[in-house]
Amino acid sequence: MASERIAAKRAALRKRIIAVALDAFSARGFDATTTVEIADTLQMTGPSLYHYFGTKEELLYACMDFILEKLHTDLSAAAAHKGTAQERMVHVIRAQLKVELGSGGAASLVNAHLYGPRYLTQVLLPEHSEALRERQRALLKIFRDLISDGAASGEFEVDDTRIAAFNILALLQYSGVWHRPRKGLKLADLMDLQVAAALKLLGINTSSGALAETGRRK
Repeated sequence: MASERIAAKRAALRKRIIAVALDAFSARGFDATTTVEIADTLQMTGPSLYHYFGTKEELLYACMDFILEKLHTDLSAAAAHKGTAQERMVHVIRAQLKVELGSGGAASLVNAHLYGPRYLTQVLLPEHSEALRERQRALLKIFRDLISDGAASGEFEVDDTRIAAFNILALLQYSGVWHRPRKGLKLADLMDLQVAAALKLLGINTSSGALAETGRRK
């Protein structure tokens, strides 16, 4: 029992370290953030922090892996909703947008280190970069499978499911780059507009108002 309590305590602290590091990396960037600052925020010593993460790169990888794992869990649950392919796609799109727009810059951090520029993608070790790309491929597969279902049922009109999935994912991921929470549209209204924009890529024209309640109660 004592060993289980120790393991649970260590797991909880590891999650706390990731949360603090994620906030710091998102706010100041990887290069401008030091492990000393992260340790100070956690009221830990540097050696204690390195007991959990041997390098700053390893900590960045853990942060990115955490976000992508959450995305995969949320999107998988959204895709499992009952309903038509279009209805399930709306749930999936909203789930993606909630992370992209509601993670305080964490999603943008992940996207930057996944897609470039080169000096950002090369921060990660090759094995870590490939592991994250594998997670990203799993996310893409959720979109591709759902688009294939919709195309087969006649709900979606697409020439290439792979390209359609890439285009939708790009639209959603970039939302967190340009959106400024304190300016412009309310978050709920922006999500409605982005859902409508994504559906247009699947050959569905609908107003954001018609989608306003779809998925909000889930």
